[in-house]
Amino acid sequence: MPDKTEAPVTLGDKLGMDADRKPIKTTGILVIPAIVGLLVGWGVESPELGLAVFFLCVLLFLFVLLAPGKGNKGNFVTYADRQGFMKDLKLSDKTALFDGSNIYHFGIENGVGEKALAALVRQLRADGFRVVCFFDANIYFTMAKNGAFEMKTQRFSTIILQKVFGLKQTEIYIVPSGTQADAFIIESLSLLPISFAVTNDRFRDYEADYRFLAKDSHWRKGVAIKNGNLLLYQYKFKQPLAM
Repeated sequence: MPDKTEAPVTLGDKLGMDADRKPIKTTGILVIPAIVGLLVGWGVESPELGLAVFFLCVLLFLFVLLAPGKGNKGNFVTYADRQGFMKDLKLSDKTALFDGSNIYHFGIENGVGEKALAALVRQLRADGFRVVCFFDANIYFTMAKNGAFEMKTQRFSTIILQKVFGLKQTEIYIVPSGTQADAFIIESLSLLPISFAVTNDRFRDYEADYRFLAKDSHWRKGVAIKNGNLLLYQYKFKQPLAM
């Protein structure tokens, strides 16, 4: 952890995390519930009750550790990061935070499929932006439904997202089941000083908790297709992105 007199350099520094801190592992979440479940089952001589207590404890642990909310604001983004790269994001870097599922749906609705998201990622990365692409947990089912890959022959993996959208492994963030990517994108925006979201969602449901959403529109860059070219509002590409 940096000296208290030093300005934070990374997101992990800003959140007070140790530089070598690991993201929470499934085994770590299961240990205590397993012990509690065994003790209860042994105490009342009921394996069924012990198993029920185990699952209840797991759900409680996941809710406390991963659910976005004021109690852990500023931390749930890094806690739920399976790839473990969010804590290393430099606060001085320009960062484009993609609403991946939203832009993928935009591409499908406009007949270009995955090409819209892939082209935007490629161009902004070339323009010097660090890319973080957030996806809802059901992204694999959505992709399979729309023919991006064959679900019967490929197991769910970030490799699919890398191949289809041209992403790097350390640019992919799949949020936990039961949560929305919106909360993770907005929280990241509030923590990263030089960042914007690439999305057609205005996130109005979050304006009460995040005042900057209603204050101005600089945090968001919407996407459109006009005359066969992909446009990013409030951003000018050096060359047209032809679709």
